Amino acid sequence: MPLNAEQEWTLVSCGLLALADRTLTGGEAARLLSLVETYLDPEEQDLWMDLVCDKGALEAHFEHMRPPPLEAGLRLLEAVWNTALADGDASLSEIRIFDRIGERLSIEKSQLAVHRKTWTYAAMERAEVIAGFVANLLHRGSRPTDDDRMSYEALIARLPLSKTRRDRMLKSIDAPPTVEAIAEFLSRFEPKYQVETLRSIAHELLRTDRRAAARQQMAEVLAASNLPQSLLGDLPGFAKTDGVAS
Repeated sequence: MPLNAEQEWTLVSCGLLALADRTLTGGEAARLLSLVETYLDPEEQDLWMDLVCDKGALEAHFEHMRPPPLEAGLRLLEAVWNTALADGDASLSEIRIFDRIGERLSIEKSQLAVHRKTWTYAAMERAEVIAGFVANLLHRGSRPTDDDRMSYEALIARLPLSKTRRDRMLKSIDAPPTVEAIAEFLSRFEPKYQVETLRSIAHELLRTDRRAAARQQMAEVLAASNLPQSLLGDLPGFAKTDGVAS
């Protein structure tokens, strides 16, 4: 089925932002497409995959789209900004693309700056939960190895964190937060951001060799946060059918 206006704008806008500094790889295009792939049949997915990899075609498509309602515009702008923060921070070219998208959505530039600040702070809060979960996991059953430490430092480098937060989270590899502390932090978020944070954790752990321990820890975090255990089945790599031992 075709995308609605908000879905189409989200995909195209995130694509433009991802292409702001470089050429998109097939894997990156696939990650963008995952934002809306449940709404598309296979043939439509192929067409959109070709479009988001072609900056010129994407620019032309963007110029001819009709803006969605304002409420939808703010939701998609937040998704766009989170795409900009996906590698730790936003470049000047990405900020320019973001402002251009906001202008087409009839949002004043001064308000765009306020929204960026608000969403960046929220993203840093979520990043702390992600880092804390991984740091705790690396202490389950054994001490972190040198490879674990390198992987953790790489994770911290690409999360949207201020220097103060980044320095603090780097130290968490030796003194990780408890499951209860992680759950308490997670509980402060709105429900949609709780799920988004959990999905981000799952994405970071798709290649972990601590899969069973990760699933057990996730179950403990859900319980401590008073969230349903059924969420496990919705997280990539955490469902029992994904090869995770119970």
